[in-house]
Amino acid sequence: MKLREGTLGSGNDAAALSDRILCHLASICGTDEVRTNPDLALYEREVMDSMKTVEFILAMEGEFGLHVSPAELERQTWATPRKIIADIQQRLNS
Repeated sequence: MKLREGTLGSGNDAAALSDRILCHLASICGTDEVRTNPDLALYEREVMDSMKTVEFILAMEGEFGLHVSPAELERQTWATPRKIIADIQQRLNS
């Protein structure tokens, strides 16, 4: 995982970051339920699948310069919108 320098400015806070992540997730999944239900079981409810996961990874790379290999992800890590936000925040702060 690599992060592009200067991706997050000092004015960005956790809420703004979460909103940016959820915006991409809602667009890719085709539902705003990811915004309203942070514990939505994305894979169990078939809101997210392998192709959408790759699309989302590419969106995170474009938005934040965050490089995540699909091979390093387990579905449990990104099982819900809340878990996705927490994982991306951790990766960006590493």
